[in-house]
Amino acid sequence: MENRLRGAGWTRRDVLRTLGVSGAAVAGTSVLDGWLHRLEAQDLSKVRGKTIGYTQSFSTIEWTVAQREQVEEGCRKYGLKLVYLDAQNQAAKQVRDIEDLVTKKVDLIIIATWFAEAIAPAVREVNKAGIPIVVLSSDLVGGVEYNAHITTDSLDTGHDVGKAVVKALNGKGRVVQIEGKPGSVVNQLRGKGFREIVDKETNIKIIAHVIANYERVQALKAMEDILQAQRNIDAVYCHNDDMALGVMQAFREGGRKGEAKIYGVDGIQAEALQAILDGEMTGTWLYLPLGSEGVELAVRVLSGQKVPRKLVIPSPMINRGNVQEYYDPATRKRKVAPVKLPI
Repeated sequence: MENRLRGAGWTRRDVLRTLGVSGAAVAGTSVLDGWLHRLEAQDLSKVRGKTIGYTQSFSTIEWTVAQREQVEEGCRKYGLKLVYLDAQNQAAKQVRDIEDLVTKKVDLIIIATWFAEAIAPAVREVNKAGIPIVVLSSDLVGGVEYNAHITTDSLDTGHDVGKAVVKALNGKGRVVQIEGKPGSVVNQLRGKGFREIVDKETNIKIIAHVIANYERVQALKAMEDILQAQRNIDAVYCHNDDMALGVMQAFREGGRKGEAKIYGVDGIQAEALQAILDGEMTGTWLYLPLGSEGVELAVRVLSGQKVPRKLVIPSPMINRGNVQEYYDPATRKRKVAPVKLPI
């Protein structure tokens, strides 16, 4: 099994089969548990006191905040110093932030970006400096090098959303698509996979396709405009749950609650999970923030262990039938198992 882990990449099926878990079993946990427990023991003296640089494109939505908090917690756990830089949704600032981390001579850089093309020159400077890189979520482009990339198969998730919409609508309906950051590879793949499925259906029409940059308020305003222009909307696919929550608000305030089936991606927000339980939101696909897993990979890189260059984790659908495996309605909190990865 260890040889497979160190291969070029996994599919969702590989992960599930190898770890022996169901889709629901990965809710709120580190899906690295199954294989990291089998790796050799770590020497913490090699990593304690080292400095991690961590750059995010922005941190204004719940998913990115959760990722940052997980990275901070992981660094405290292993005695790592952390230099955190928020690019504040500016590609040029993320370039400068990465260059600054190179100047500071940090020991490893964790990159979470929605500006893959724009930051490529700065990442090449990291490569020249010989600083290892761990990439969270959206991939890098431009032929740059990195040590590890943890993500989900977002193209496959898009396919799953498309299939769910086609099935729910019995192959006929009027659909709205609301996407996130255009520069995000994950966003692009979520849209590409979805369209590869629904565009084959001659009786399904995409009546509106807008960009809301993963932001709830932008999605709310966009959906209000769409509701003014369109009647009889059957389904809305949002590339994350924040936007889905904005869409639900628009339908509710427009007096059209329940008209359309609403889908999102992320599955970590209690508000979205409650909406699924209530039936106002149809479903979402779990997409963990990956901050905890990213630090675990960083520790292994810094301690000289080999890690998979690309690790693809599952993204199961959460719907009304299984939402309580991920969410406790009594406490109105999502169920989160602690990450326990011995070093």
